[in-house]
Amino acid sequence: METELKFALSSGARERIERRLGTQPAERATKTRHDRSVYFDTSDLALKHAGYTLRVRHRSDSNGFVQTVKSRGNGGLQRDEWEWPIAGERPELTYLSEVPGLPSTLRRADLALEPVFETDVDREVEVVEPDDGARVEVAFDHGIIASGARSEPLSELELELKEGAAGSLLRLGLDFLRDAPLILMSESKADRGYHLYDGSRPQAIKAPPVELDANADMRSAFRALLASALDHLMANQPAAIRGEQVEGVHQMRVAIRRLRSLLMLFEPCLEPCTASRFEAELKRLGQVLGTARDWDVFVTETLQAITDDGADRHWIGMLRDRAGEKRHAAHQAATKAVLEPEFARFVLALSAWSRCGDVAFHDGAGDRPLAKLAPDMLGRLASKALKRAAEAQSDDPESLHALRKSTKKLRYGIEYLRGLYGDGAKPYQKSCDRLQKRLGHINDLETALRLAAELTEQGRTDLAPALGLLAHWREPRLGKLRKRVGGVCSAFERERPFW
Repeated sequence: METELKFALSSGARERIERRLGTQPAERATKTRHDRSVYFDTSDLALKHAGYTLRVRHRSDSNGFVQTVKSRGNGGLQRDEWEWPIAGERPELTYLSEVPGLPSTLRRADLALEPVFETDVDREVEVVEPDDGARVEVAFDHGIIASGARSEPLSELELELKEGAAGSLLRLGLDFLRDAPLILMSESKADRGYHLYDGSRPQAIKAPPVELDANADMRSAFRALLASALDHLMANQPAAIRGEQVEGVHQMRVAIRRLRSLLMLFEPCLEPCTASRFEAELKRLGQVLGTARDWDVFVTETLQAITDDGADRHWIGMLRDRAGEKRHAAHQAATKAVLEPEFARFVLALSAWSRCGDVAFHDGAGDRPLAKLAPDMLGRLASKALKRAAEAQSDDPESLHALRKSTKKLRYGIEYLRGLYGDGAKPYQKSCDRLQKRLGHINDLETALRLAAELTEQGRTDLAPALGLLAHWREPRLGKLRKRVGGVCSAFERERPFW
């Protein structure tokens, strides 16, 4: 198992990190070497699609070759790794049988592999001891990734935990961030190499389910769920920046919401001062990503629906042009937010907090069994949603918006804990999902009018007729949704809790 952090590195940042390293207890002096790594796959990229990478590396400080198989990262700190010294520059396929989880079709002795890309890197390595019993390899990588005629430069700082707890690695990363404007990265050299090879762009990734141990205590459950949500957040950073941007931003926003819901779910057991600080930062990030997401929906869905329904294309085109400018600015702000050192500090600090023993909890709550507390945790979220449902008025946007937020938090809470209840959770979860989706459609129409009105500000009265066109299109659809939401809300109120 490989546990590491990766940062993009500028020349100025490198100088600051090197000064910081001079203050760290070091195991040995810095070593410099040249690494050439060739990555192999089948012609149809079967290894990549199975979630693995295979490389053969030659290091200038040794005469041999090392074959490495890694499971593809999901944005988190850890991924599995297997290494074997081999005699030549081609992979030795017999070792693939030792990789658990590798499909049987990729374990064949006659598997046809070919080079797909390579990295050529000058690496400076130093091993430091940030804490008692902890050893971290600090590596400065500078070189290129190449596939055929395509290539791109790389300049990275990698921190790999060799011994000790992951908390030591995270704290060292935070130390470096205090000294240099580093950008936390989740995209591996292999990911970048495959994009060069096939011309693809980073894709958005949905949150995978988390299977909790039925006997887990609150501390271990919180750590596992938070790690999964942070992995989901970081896994979508490449797509949001330079890949499948619309869905990438959406999935990062979902990850932020899942993290906020997790803090809400565990709120009675968490140390409140620290939890509230992380909640404030999550809210800030959610607003930045949410603005980009709102403009995405407005441009790609709402305006398209109006056009499909036969609205005047001239007026909608004018609205689309101005909305495109707003959308571009919102995406620039979102990109900036997830590339800033503040974002890296937040991710590392939140992860470290969950690993600090009882620091994240109060009154010994971390030792209590999750299964015993889960009914109260879900019941608290459900009570709030039911209260909002009773108060909601179909013609009151604020009350419907408040209900939507409560049902969303409840839905994420159910997703986190449903593994404790099996199929018995499905009917209640479906009812919650139906209500949340209906309320989401209403919110999209409310947001559409707000955004369209914003486009007519700052002297853009030429867009006022288009605003009227949108309002005319919106009203009958909003009316139908409001009439229907009452029945869905009543069905949710009647649903019997599974906990």
